[in-house]
Amino acid sequence: MSKWPYNTQRWQKLRRQKLRENPLCEDCLKRQLVIPAVAVDHFFPISAGYDAFPPLDQLTSLCIPCHNYKTRGEQLGWKIPFREFHGCDENGMPIQIVPGIGKIRNDKIE
Repeated sequence: MSKWPYNTQRWQKLRRQKLRENPLCEDCLKRQLVIPAVAVDHFFPISAGYDAFPPLDQLTSLCIPCHNYKTRGEQLGWKIPFREFHGCDENGMPIQIVPGIGKIRNDKIE
């Protein structure tokens, strides 16, 4: 098998199972947003030598913006967890601190 499993039947089956189990973006749900997930992401990166076909609890269902955000963070070498939240705003929505960007409230940079 090649390093990247994404074109294999085994990965497609695992991806379908994860999206069936968690059809909404797991990061958006933490912010009380209901957004359909379309990507399945490895919690532990394959590029770091982790399992290409892990158990479902080691995969995350994400929308495209959240998946791109996490992937870009990995590329930039961010050391804190992605989508780390710090308190809530006046509407009860989580406030997120992004390295190099600052505070994000309701997906708007302050």
